[in-house]
Amino acid sequence: MSADNLPLQLTSFIGREREIDEVKHLLTTTRLLTLTGAGGCGKTRLALQVATAEQGPHPDGVWFGELAGLEDPALVPQAVAAAVGAREVPGSTVTDGLVGYLRSRTLLLVLDNCEHVVGAAAQLVDALLRGCPGVRILATSREPLGSAGETTWRVPSLAVPPHAAVGDLDLEYLTQYETVRLFIDRALAALPTFVVANQNAAALAEICRRLDGIPLAIELAAARVRAFSVEQIAARLDDRFRLLTAGQRTATPRQQTLRATVDWSYMLLSDPERALLRRLSVFAGGWDFEAAEAVAAGDGIHTHAVLDLLPQLVDKSLVIAEEQRGAVRYRLLETIRQYARDRLLEAGEAERTRDRHLTYFVQLAELAEPKLRDRRKACFWFDWRKSTPTCGLPWSGA
Repeated sequence: MSADNLPLQLTSFIGREREIDEVKHLLTTTRLLTLTGAGGCGKTRLALQVATAEQGPHPDGVWFGELAGLEDPALVPQAVAAAVGAREVPGSTVTDGLVGYLRSRTLLLVLDNCEHVVGAAAQLVDALLRGCPGVRILATSREPLGSAGETTWRVPSLAVPPHAAVGDLDLEYLTQYETVRLFIDRALAALPTFVVANQNAAALAEICRRLDGIPLAIELAAARVRAFSVEQIAARLDDRFRLLTAGQRTATPRQQTLRATVDWSYMLLSDPERALLRRLSVFAGGWDFEAAEAVAAGDGIHTHAVLDLLPQLVDKSLVIAEEQRGAVRYRLLETIRQYARDRLLEAGEAERTRDRHLTYFVQLAELAEPKLRDRRKACFWFDWRKSTPTCGLPWSGA
């Protein structure tokens, strides 16, 4: 069999040096590594970039199994067998025949887009890992496979420029950021006469920030330079799902528009998970678990159910969980939040959810106000040396 069947990439790969090194290292520590992340975050491209670099350590090749087009989970073993060139064995199941074919080989198998057939993919992976000691698997999925021995690694968004005064942003500074380089590269492909200069640097930085550093979203935005200036694109991001629709015709349907990408994740959710995601869109700046319980529960979601549903949305790469000072806070990427807000309005739940949001934070403020007032009293003292009131520790006389 030949060395590999990796698809040839027709566009340049921008940045991700640190991520490539980390994924390559993880592959030396586990036989099953699953790259997770939101739709459009670049899981497939990263996996392919790593796979290309891993051809040397795997003498029997690096093989790519694309699962995105499968509608029937039962076809997962056939798809993988076809990818590696395994033939059916009379009297054996496809899985058993595949295990027998790979048992003596040392190779890396990339399984791409597992999220919609995650159960079947997990069963096949388990059989391969148990029966084929020389096989390592690099999977991409919007949620973990849940297979024994799995290591998961969330693919982060690309680095975006920080907020800064307009005068502090220039092209040389901005091109340090992967998102900016990606936008410029794809814009030049769409319009060879495209010019980025210090005058539109602030608008370019805004596009990258507001699109959360999501590679697919940035590529779709860059394609719009054929019809709009950078400033016009930035000004229309409040309506991003209508704006970002210029994907490649040869791409899978869910990668041709930003809405289709998020639709794919949304449709894979259960009804309670969808309801929770919709309601979480009222949090513009993040929330803690207690706030989620108070605001999102009700109307079909029991308070105790949030304890299970919220981690499921984290696992499915729709909610981001981050530890801060010993506590976990949650947030949505702005693209996901805008999508979920639209679904909240369509479901007719916006007013009730916003009312619960208002009630919770009014009550929280009422509980906190006496403590804040007492603290102000405790720290408010008069510094006679400056003849000004000061908030701090009482003067000790020293």
